[in-house]
Amino acid sequence: MALHCSCSFRPPNSGLHANFGGAGQHFTFLCLRGRKSTSNRTSYPTFPFDSGTLLMRKLLAGFCALFLAAPFVSAEPPPPLEAYGALPFFTDAELSPSGDRIAVVANSNANSWLIIMTRAGELLRQLGIETIRAREVAFYDEDHVIALVSATARPFGMRHRNEFSGAFSIGVLGGNPVPLLSRVRNLYPSQTGLGRIVGRGDAPGTVLMPAYIGNLASVPNNHLIQVSLETGGGSTKHRGTNDTIDWFTDGKGEVIARERYNNENNQYQVQIRDGGWKTIFELKDAKTMPFSITGVMPDGSGLVFVYTNDEENFSGLMVLGFDGQISGPILNHPNRDIDMIYKDDERRVLGVRYSGMRPTYEFLDPELGASFKEVSASIPDGFIQLDSWSQDRKFVLYFVFAPAYGEAWIVHDVANKKIERIATSRDQIPLGQVSFPLGIEYSARDGLRIPAVLTLPPGVEVEEKVKRPLIILPHGGPASYDSANFDWMAQFLASRGYVVLQPNFRGSSGYGMAFQTAGNGEWGGKMQDDLADGITALNSLGIIDPEKVCIVGASYGGYAALAGAALTPDVYRCSVAVAGVSDLNDMVLYTRSNYGNDHWAVAYWRRVIADGDTRAKRMREVSPINFADQVKIPILMVHGEDDTVVPIAQSEKMQRALKKYGKDVTLVRLKGEDHWLSGSETRIEMLRALDAFLAKHLPVSASTTP
Repeated sequence: MALHCSCSFRPPNSGLHANFGGAGQHFTFLCLRGRKSTSNRTSYPTFPFDSGTLLMRKLLAGFCALFLAAPFVSAEPPPPLEAYGALPFFTDAELSPSGDRIAVVANSNANSWLIIMTRAGELLRQLGIETIRAREVAFYDEDHVIALVSATARPFGMRHRNEFSGAFSIGVLGGNPVPLLSRVRNLYPSQTGLGRIVGRGDAPGTVLMPAYIGNLASVPNNHLIQVSLETGGGSTKHRGTNDTIDWFTDGKGEVIARERYNNENNQYQVQIRDGGWKTIFELKDAKTMPFSITGVMPDGSGLVFVYTNDEENFSGLMVLGFDGQISGPILNHPNRDIDMIYKDDERRVLGVRYSGMRPTYEFLDPELGASFKEVSASIPDGFIQLDSWSQDRKFVLYFVFAPAYGEAWIVHDVANKKIERIATSRDQIPLGQVSFPLGIEYSARDGLRIPAVLTLPPGVEVEEKVKRPLIILPHGGPASYDSANFDWMAQFLASRGYVVLQPNFRGSSGYGMAFQTAGNGEWGGKMQDDLADGITALNSLGIIDPEKVCIVGASYGGYAALAGAALTPDVYRCSVAVAGVSDLNDMVLYTRSNYGNDHWAVAYWRRVIADGDTRAKRMREVSPINFADQVKIPILMVHGEDDTVVPIAQSEKMQRALKKYGKDVTLVRLKGEDHWLSGSETRIEMLRALDAFLAKHLPVSASTTP
């Protein structure tokens, strides 16, 4: 049960560091192009698995042929829109403890499958999972796979629809999938977050899972349940409290610590088992959690957490000893944040990935470190994601994005020093049609350096100096960042002849706490300026037409797209907002109604958006809905009806406000879709709407098409 990690890039052994500039514009290319009920019975969601038929002969033939595949360069017209909207062939994969088997979430046309096979491609089991969202798969042992899935619902007793998760135990060689926790008595109705496993139980075939126990008439407590993989039933291993948020074990099924945070009195505690419960760390009046314990030291000598404060700019991996003393950092980088922590199935910390266009890695596990070093030397110009590994570290699974591979899954055979290609992710997009992005930097108007990802149409070079239409594509979050990996939306836009810029504006994570907090109170302000300043930077290179720019974004990026239209109406020619926020005060009310006024999420919104302005004046001043009358450009909005992060009401209200003033606005509703556009059909529906909108309002002329 190795931790799955999101995509990233490792810096190549050599890179291009060249300065280009126009009138006073210092512009830097950072790297060469390279490559997520009414009764007391629980409302645990039902996730049906369909074991129907799959054309496995075609699937496995393609799987095996990949071992002999060579890069293919095509001069054909761009791939169809569906090639970009479709989910990757494998969205998740996991090696078994021996390294001989692989479990994958596979996608083919409109179908999704959980497939278990040998590393050589022999099919062991397949299950149809079209009706659920499979988020992650992991092996418990050679004969059991655990699948984490989710669905959107609004059970009895909850005001809003939420994303509910669950875990299933699946026998490799047969038997019905078993919903874990489904036979636990008094499981609290309507709770989210089910399905998380924090360790193995003290009996064979059992796992330890946190869950709230109680009924709607009581205050539930977060207990640690020992659950059978064979039956899904279980019993309480340790009793928790209502404010228990996490548990940690010793690898033998025994609890060693728990973490608590009380939203009502803002008290944070870490407690260890010492006969009873002993508090080793406590912080009162903590309006937000000071840090969150993430795992245990490899030798079990302490608890591990990531900690950053305003003085220490970049994050580090720290240790909380069982005596309550904090030491470290044990892993940190002088100018990069910790982006991902790699752990085994007992949450022993094995290493970290650092942020950046192509992040670096550092390991506490020397064998994983040696494997990664060898693989990265073999693929020096690509993105390499460590995914999972065999128990003896003789086989390591990676996901890569590189010119010689495209997007592909590979296994490193450590003993034989060879790489096995397992599958490519997007066989409908030939390598010759893939745009390998550039990492760049440019200066904002106040002098702050803004890292960004630049994606040019396939085959186009910066030196050509052709003025093409530009898409500004800000990321969501906003506390996240874009790196030079395969972004399906950026790749689609580039394939249609657009230059695509993804700025890591102030407020983005990954570039230190000072850079991130520079965005506090700057929604609609300097964060918005950072996007527009990217237009100036690219114009100085002579590669874009500054009069032909559209802003397209999702989530926070959707807010930025609406703010671009409403607050800076003369900068852009059109705007596309996917799951965008239009009314910030209303979003705070939505969060408060879901979690309560004292919840840390409400404090977060007020801090990052209004910079502590509890009167919410700042939020009114930068809410696009309040400036609908100023909009001069056409707007397309796309929103999933099952979005539990940003409710579709945000787009519906904006549409009404724009129509009131006679503005050109279209709202596309995605039935059954969540905040992340998790399904192929709705991604394709969104791309069709986007393609038609851009063809009308920002067409690419034949003279600029590669």
